[in-house]
Amino acid sequence: MKRELNDAWLRSVKPPAAGRIEIRDAEVSGLVLRVTPNGAMTWSARTRTNDGKQTRPKLGSYPAMGIAAARKAARLAIGGILGGADPVKAKQEAREARRHRLAEATVTERLADWQATRTNNPEKPWSSRYATEVERICQHDLRPRLGKRPLSDTTRVDWTSLVADKRKSAPAMAASLYRVVSSFLNHAEAEGWIAAPLLPRKGAAKLAPLVKPRARVLSDAELVELWRATEAEAPKARAFVRLLILTAAREVEVAGMMTGELNPAAGRWNLPGARCKNGQGYTVPLGPLALAEVAAVWPTPADEPDDEWCLLGKMRDSGFSGFSRLKARIDATIAAGRAAGPDDTAMPGWRWHDLRRTARTGMTKLGIRRDHAEAAINHISGMTKLERTYEVYDFADEIVAALNHWQAHVAGLVSAQPTAEVVTLAGRRARKA
Repeated sequence: MKRELNDAWLRSVKPPAAGRIEIRDAEVSGLVLRVTPNGAMTWSARTRTNDGKQTRPKLGSYPAMGIAAARKAARLAIGGILGGADPVKAKQEAREARRHRLAEATVTERLADWQATRTNNPEKPWSSRYATEVERICQHDLRPRLGKRPLSDTTRVDWTSLVADKRKSAPAMAASLYRVVSSFLNHAEAEGWIAAPLLPRKGAAKLAPLVKPRARVLSDAELVELWRATEAEAPKARAFVRLLILTAAREVEVAGMMTGELNPAAGRWNLPGARCKNGQGYTVPLGPLALAEVAAVWPTPADEPDDEWCLLGKMRDSGFSGFSRLKARIDATIAAGRAAGPDDTAMPGWRWHDLRRTARTGMTKLGIRRDHAEAAINHISGMTKLERTYEVYDFADEIVAALNHWQAHVAGLVSAQPTAEVVTLAGRRARKA
């Protein structure tokens, strides 16, 4: 069909019952409007390239592109084609070039794209804690091994071997590595970065089965050994370890402790939900021993601290780091101390997180109710879904009571006598003035 088109007539066009119709404009030769049964109306410019090949680049859709705009676009497109251009071929080449670029992107580049997408997801972004854990795995396990290779060139063997090797060297970490790799590769497949899954279906049970939960709890004597071993450390490292023991908080929570979260006068640490694993903030009491450690690392007025000053980091805007190096030093100190006695070995098989389990177990030994002790370490996983829906009581007073009881127990173990290096907050300010 060929006729002089105008908007009034175009608005009256009815979709065909089947097939499609094409309407050619009488004013601009080559301008065609295609109408499909579902009502879609698309403009295109039909002509031939200089080598005689028919081409028909798409211009736009009606009514978003009206007749006047369509005629202008058709004249420009046809003029360019008669001048030697081939927009359809150019689009194909651009698509092929893009496909080639996607194929050449390295694992490191794709990891960065994936992390940015998930961190900035408006509906369900990663928590800062999980994002930090993913970055740690990327830095230590993925980039060194596969980072420089194009993602599309990697094979199933590459990824399964990565997880299998981790299982041999660190069985407890293999499951975490598998989950991160699986999430990344699922995203890569959905985005078209890889053509097929690169991990076997239900491969976690075979490649990285969950290890038996740890049950290591430090004895009272071992807690005292650990406490004493920190005396040789710098104030921030010492405070990190002792606050882990006293507060039963997670390593990253203590490491990132900020001045704005603390109220030394009231003896309280108000830990915000944004820094907690479960997103639920709570208040931790700070007894005399904890306050002494806080005072030892508190910034002076000359430092001009703000609420986001990180107490335990090397820089004001970063938390404590070097967990492994600190533990190695403490193990060496304990081993040296034991060498002088009947036991010449380091304190066996403990980790930072074991201090949290030790505190939780210790609260039960002290007679603290189970639900109060669970609240004191900010656990909600033991509650059923129905309980989490209807139980809105925050247990704030019970948390304070439970942790005060635990801190008093630790104080009794270490005789509640601060070392010579530990000073009060007021004394530190006076000394620095």
